[in-house]
Amino acid sequence: MSAGYAITTYKIQLNYKHLDWFKQTQSLFDAVLAFYYELLEKQPEALSLSNQNLLRHLELQTIKQRDGTPPETPLPFEKIPLYFRRAAINAAISMYRSYMGKLKAWQEGPIKSGKPSLPKCLHMSVLYYKGMYKDFDEKSILLKLYTGKTWAWVKHRYTGRPFPENAELMSPTIVIKKKKVMLHIPVKEIVEDSRTAKERVKQNEKFVAVALTGSDSLAVCTTIEADGRATTPYFIKGGKELAHRRKLLLGYTKRGIAGNDMTHTVGNAALSVPQEHRPNAKYYEKITRITDHYAHEVSRKIVDYAIKQGAKLIVLPELKESFNQAKKPYLGKTPYDFIGRRIARYVQYKAWRKGLVAMTSKPYYASTRCYHCDAPIARHNTEYQNPSANFYGGKNFVCKEGHRGSTALNSARNLGKGFYYKFYQGVA
Repeated sequence: MSAGYAITTYKIQLNYKHLDWFKQTQSLFDAVLAFYYELLEKQPEALSLSNQNLLRHLELQTIKQRDGTPPETPLPFEKIPLYFRRAAINAAISMYRSYMGKLKAWQEGPIKSGKPSLPKCLHMSVLYYKGMYKDFDEKSILLKLYTGKTWAWVKHRYTGRPFPENAELMSPTIVIKKKKVMLHIPVKEIVEDSRTAKERVKQNEKFVAVALTGSDSLAVCTTIEADGRATTPYFIKGGKELAHRRKLLLGYTKRGIAGNDMTHTVGNAALSVPQEHRPNAKYYEKITRITDHYAHEVSRKIVDYAIKQGAKLIVLPELKESFNQAKKPYLGKTPYDFIGRRIARYVQYKAWRKGLVAMTSKPYYASTRCYHCDAPIARHNTEYQNPSANFYGGKNFVCKEGHRGSTALNSARNLGKGFYYKFYQGVA
């Protein structure tokens, strides 16, 4: 069994004394990036080179050679550290390749509208190669910063979750968010089981099917055994609690505005306004963070359930093309809408870190047919309510053959059933 690896970015907060030094370093980095970006614009044919050769090509044009030969276009900054300069060059190459790729796709596309525009702001967070940091231990890190006049090595303590054992810490990035200075560190871990989903299916291993809902049960899991039986249902709740916390925060956005300035949109209507122009923006940021928290929590429980069941594959509903979003607005893509999109995204990388593979499958008729007899279902919430096929919000279902139960669990079983027939038995 071949081994692979997984890279996860850890975000830790630095404790600092000189915020202005970080800002000076970022400002200088952006200036060097802009210089090399403009140099690239003058020679687009150089993009035919590999990134490593292109970096060397730009360095030869801008720095003095070992024999003392002056450069064609000297770098207009003094005492730029080697690895700082190379990080800026790589950032400029990345930005310019991205723009040229979009431009080429537009030129070759059938519709000539919406031409890609040049980047308005040549900015990228400072990537620290090994020559720019050292003494990185469990409590602190030594960083090289530009003070505005000179370069200085400064020791910083940090706070955040511990790094996993036997993991490789890669080059960190300094990200400045208002008064916070964050260190984003890619952590590389070995994954013992790196088999593809196709290989796992061929070995007839059981898998976990997951239905994502907008009700109190944010996710419902079931295990599909090697013979196709659906067993061990698992309900992951938290939808009501999340909705309550969202509602409270949306209520806070109305305070101090409705009575004084009626020109501002408030509550749900304000979600269509760009975040930087919303009043009480801090509450909308909290909504995003809370949604993110629940998505991480639910995705972790899904992966833990799959590990407990001994499954090596997780099947999630495909939420990109299989639903008509115009008719079902709850499937919107903003962080304030259907949380299932974010849960599915988090499950995929969390599963891979544990040696599992998460993939998506189109849920044909998953929510409209009975798992047992394949008959159309009618949904309802309580036994006193008349079941209806057009009632989306029903937690329970009943079919004409008399089968009844949880709508979400029925969807999960149908998703697993369809995946099993298509890939395990070869039935289209």
